[in-house]
Amino acid sequence: MADSPSTIPSARRTAILGQGYVGLPLAVQAVRAGHHVIGFDPDAQRVKRLRAAESPTPDVPDDQLASALTSGAYTPTTRPDALAGCGIAVIAVPTPLRGGAPDVSAIRCAARTLAPHLRPGALVVLESTTYPGTTEEVTRPARTSAMAHARNSGG
Repeated sequence: MADSPSTIPSARRTAILGQGYVGLPLAVQAVRAGHHVIGFDPDAQRVKRLRAAESPTPDVPDDQLASALTSGAYTPTTRPDALAGCGIAVIAVPTPLRGGAPDVSAIRCAARTLAPHLRPGALVVLESTTYPGTTEEVTRPARTSAMAHARNSGG
């Protein structure tokens, strides 16, 4: 039986934002390595299919997805509040090319979604394909803004 989310040490609670061809295989491997994974995706239909053990990528066969779900260590969700308490967060969202440069709007959105739920000292990894400096230029402002808001509101 899986631990309840409140009893899982934050170092083993991993949030993976984006459950596509990069995020989902990473989520399944993290479960195999002993992590409790919150697989966040804003696409409700994708999350519904994931909960039914229907993998959207050939890199993760349905039976592997079913195993991760059955273990209780993988939770696909559209709820940002489920990201709270994670010691590790991985952003693995699409960055299509627009005018020859990566469109980082999905990274920006993921960072804004994640930031209010980050705990101090959490490790944030940007796995999306993008240009050097994106972590500092795009995700840091969202994290800093969320932390300032939390301080000012007593959170």
